[in-house]
Amino acid sequence: MRVVWLINSLWRVPLIILVTAVLASISVLFSLFDASGRLQHRCARAWADFIFWVSRVELELEGLERIDPEKGYVFTANHLSMFDHWAFLSGLPVQFRFAAKESLFKLPFLGWHLRRAGNIPVSSTNYRRTVREFQNAARHIERGISYVIYPEGGRTWGKMLRFKKGSFLLPVHARAPIVPVTIIDAHKRLARGSALLVPGTMKLIIHDPVSPQDYQGIDLQTLADRVQATVASAYPETSNGQS
Repeated sequence: MRVVWLINSLWRVPLIILVTAVLASISVLFSLFDASGRLQHRCARAWADFIFWVSRVELELEGLERIDPEKGYVFTANHLSMFDHWAFLSGLPVQFRFAAKESLFKLPFLGWHLRRAGNIPVSSTNYRRTVREFQNAARHIERGISYVIYPEGGRTWGKMLRFKKGSFLLPVHARAPIVPVTIIDAHKRLARGSALLVPGTMKLIIHDPVSPQDYQGIDLQTLADRVQATVASAYPETSNGQS
């Protein structure tokens, strides 16, 4: 079966790269006359929907009723695979942007789209610049634009890493509700460092939002640990005692 998946990936991956380049270019063009980023977000959603379709991956969603599409949130999730990004884009019915690793913004086409669409780069070496980006994002959250961030700081393989406290500067600066999100099995659809697309299912579980009043006065690492505990509560490896 793995041989079949490998053969299928030989044509799926180049097709995905082509569609990515086309839609990212269209997105950059839209950005010239759409400062809101909404048209760019539509391009990104079309991109994600296409990838799920061509990869034969089914996305299961749970907890969408817990969020208000008109409000701005900070979604905090564990990070397993590139499919995490596509799952948010395809499944989340709100206007949102990513707080992503700075290196992604240097990639052709994809990086252009990310920057022009209002996503924010997170630097692991320049703390002050990252804080400035978070402060700018706070103004967008006040206008109902949400952000997605991965507090582990990178992709993992099943085992969850401790959430980094710096990731929570964004919701604290914005006084925004924090929505813990558990992602399951994305690494089984596309592993880190692999181009092998494996058909199957993955899941996105949206937990109850944590209001600013609930975390006011809590230090950042305690807040990070509490949010991670919520994410981990629905995570199979954790619930089975393996992490």
